[in-house]
Amino acid sequence: MDIVPLRVVPERHHWINTIVGLLDQAFNLTDDEQVFAIGFVDKLLDLIQIPDRGDPVALPIPVVLEVSAQVYTTQLDSARGLDLVRPVRAVRQGDVQVSVETWVEALLSLVLTAYPEFSPAERLITAKSFRDLLDSIGVPDRAASFLPDDVVRIARDVDTRW
Repeated sequence: MDIVPLRVVPERHHWINTIVGLLDQAFNLTDDEQVFAIGFVDKLLDLIQIPDRGDPVALPIPVVLEVSAQVYTTQLDSARGLDLVRPVRAVRQGDVQVSVETWVEALLSLVLTAYPEFSPAERLITAKSFRDLLDSIGVPDRAASFLPDDVVRIARDVDTRW
């Protein structure tokens, strides 16, 4: 019996929902912030031509989870549909906090895992865009309720350099 590998090809909405979903999971985005972040990420993906630039070399796990099981789509929809009170608060003493640079690196790694051939200019534009998005939602002064594995892993390296 031949084994045929499953070919997973993320579409634009998979990328948007993954990136916005990760930020929502971490920072409990308000409805207005979700709408803003979705528009922002959509424009960034246009600028860096994802997914139009071709097939990804590899896919980061969060994107695979979104393509295969709509993990972040479900999370974003359920947060709105249940009218849950999700705390949005400033960082307080005792909170675990990571730098904006760590978040930028984690988000950038999603893209570079799939498309490692980014030019230096594209890397700078993407990193600056992610920084602007994070600034707009109040990072690093906003408390995270969850830190994704990549953020924790990168924090060990990036935060020690700053």
